[in-house]
Amino acid sequence: MFWAWMLATLARCQAACPAPLAEGAPSGDEIINACAQAASHAIQSAWADVPVLPADTLASRCVAMSEDLLGLTFGESACLCPEACAIILTMQGLTAELESTARCTQTLLLLVRAYGFLGESEPAWASPADGGLGELVYARREQCAKVRRVEIERLRLPRSQPFAKRGGLKGCSQASRSVAVLVAATPNQIHTYQPFLNLWRCYAVRHGISFILETDDTEVSPPHHRAPNWLRWFSAKKFLNYYEALLVVDPDQFVVPECWNVSIPAVLGAWAGGIFGAPDVATRDFGKPQTLNNGVVFIRSSPRGHFFLDLLLEKASWMQNIEKDQGAFDETVLEVLGLEAAARGEAGYDSECAQYIWPNAKGNHEIALYALCWWRTSERLAGQFGARRSSFLRFADPRLVDVNHVVGARGLSEPAVLHHFAGRSKDWDFMLETFGMARRNTGNCQRVFEHVDSRAAVQRCIPGGPPVMECEPPMLVC
Repeated sequence: MFWAWMLATLARCQAACPAPLAEGAPSGDEIINACAQAASHAIQSAWADVPVLPADTLASRCVAMSEDLLGLTFGESACLCPEACAIILTMQGLTAELESTARCTQTLLLLVRAYGFLGESEPAWASPADGGLGELVYARREQCAKVRRVEIERLRLPRSQPFAKRGGLKGCSQASRSVAVLVAATPNQIHTYQPFLNLWRCYAVRHGISFILETDDTEVSPPHHRAPNWLRWFSAKKFLNYYEALLVVDPDQFVVPECWNVSIPAVLGAWAGGIFGAPDVATRDFGKPQTLNNGVVFIRSSPRGHFFLDLLLEKASWMQNIEKDQGAFDETVLEVLGLEAAARGEAGYDSECAQYIWPNAKGNHEIALYALCWWRTSERLAGQFGARRSSFLRFADPRLVDVNHVVGARGLSEPAVLHHFAGRSKDWDFMLETFGMARRNTGNCQRVFEHVDSRAAVQRCIPGGPPVMECEPPMLVC
């Protein structure tokens, strides 16, 4: 008993925070002593789904104090008193109104960070009988999904607009080309991207379409602090009115040399209507167990095309989405398919997958859980992989033409029109070596055409092939 008491005493001494959190601020001990009970009550109220705090003096004082000190919990230096910082974040995360999905995800981020300060050893105030702070993070994710469901229920799809070439868009001459390839790159990455930007420019020349390189990073620089991934979608919104359609692509990919005569816009439905007419949005289809990817997307300048972009850009204000814009894009696809199903008189989409877009209590994204939910839901709403039914979205079957082969553990073994070296770590020199040209020659389209034509003369383009059926352990999606 003595040693247990001694160890407990030592633990309390080590956890003591007598110093102020900042100049003029209370100490960590003062915050813990004053507001631990209020934080505990807030957690219990959240579990009971009742107003989080009564309007008493202590609760009001703790809410006001935590609001004043919130900035300290996101500083560059480590928090001087983790438990006090957790209380500050908990009070702010649980007392905010959840009036929108964006606001709800902001509170979720606060709770995740609060749990991060505490770790597995939650103090008594963070672990009331109904459930602890860590479990509450998962409950808040579900709440945010419910908030989104209400927002989606208020929306209606614009009417489908028959495809008809419009000569002379506002601000453009009659000679304006109908489709443009759009690549967005922040200025600090131009040198790295340059040879692949050159290749995309030459590909556009080969197919007689326009080429747009957007380098204005206003939307992803301070004070917005959005991930650079969002730049292409803000750019698409700016330029879409001036073209019949945009092909939005990434700079970390290239059309394989022997397939340069394949028109990706044509594959995705830029001109041919097909069974369901011209699509408003088109992308590669992804089935189990492949990771979803939005590296190549066709968007038509139609009311529905703009509707999709607006629905996607709305999610730029959501906090901590899977792979920045990727989870937001995938969720937008489900939302549109759900609205389309509802318009047919079928059950729509209830935002059930949205909860997996955001991080768990440890701050990690559960990508496999989202992908599993996406596959199941997309199949219910639009049919099986390779045979989706939608008048809004076209899912290009990679077994026929693969316009976005994500290079992973299997390398370049699968036949495809386009190789996409997605992910954070990539060897740009190896990518260029794979294409088969020196960097200095990529800026000369004549040399590029000579290279791809010579490759095509000796190697047949195989545009697609059998889909991946299983991943190599321990991957859950690949």
